[in-house]
Amino acid sequence: MFKSNQRSGLKLGAVFGLLCALALLMSTMAGCNGFFVDPTLSSITVTPSSPELQNVNQTLQLTATGVFDDGSTKNVTASNGTTWSSSDPAAVTVSNTGMITLVSLISGTSVTISASNGTASGTTTVCVGSSCTTSNGVTISPSETSYSLAASQGQAITFTASADGTILTANWSSNNAQVIQFADVTSGIAQIVGQGTATITAQTSSGTGTLTITVGP
Repeated sequence: MFKSNQRSGLKLGAVFGLLCALALLMSTMAGCNGFFVDPTLSSITVTPSSPELQNVNQTLQLTATGVFDDGSTKNVTASNGTTWSSSDPAAVTVSNTGMITLVSLISGTSVTISASNGTASGTTTVCVGSSCTTSNGVTISPSETSYSLAASQGQAITFTASADGTILTANWSSNNAQVIQFADVTSGIAQIVGQGTATITAQTSSGTGTLTITVGP
């Protein structure tokens, strides 16, 4: 009888020990941030932080970066659940992928663009029109302002933006795609496609640079 009770006690002790170990393991696992629950989006940063649009039909790509409560970040510009809005869509529109376009200069000097995704949102203020600081020391190379269509149609031109001798990362745009088109808004590679005048714009972290180019016969 004593041995039987002893064996039963040992079995119960083993089961109890196993349950305790499992409880400890579950507690440890639950304490691991994000193991059972996905990280929560806590804030959104919209860049560039001071975008400028000076010419009608000029476009610029914005980026929304989400910061999560576990410290991680993710590009949520075109993620499911991310919505974009403009405080004045009659002046500046924004697509569902964060591309802004200046459609009118009637609004004044600034338009607020917002990106929201559930629990968080972020904004940036677009400076509109000629009131924006147009150079801030940003220069565009090559600086030629006239080309011959006969000699340069289809020619690829690689533009660079710089300030104080330092090459800058830029978003590029042309206000007349019938004259000059950018194949990639971040590479600075453009192509001459027709006659006319086009103003190209380089939006950088140091400001905006512009160059007006005329393409003749």
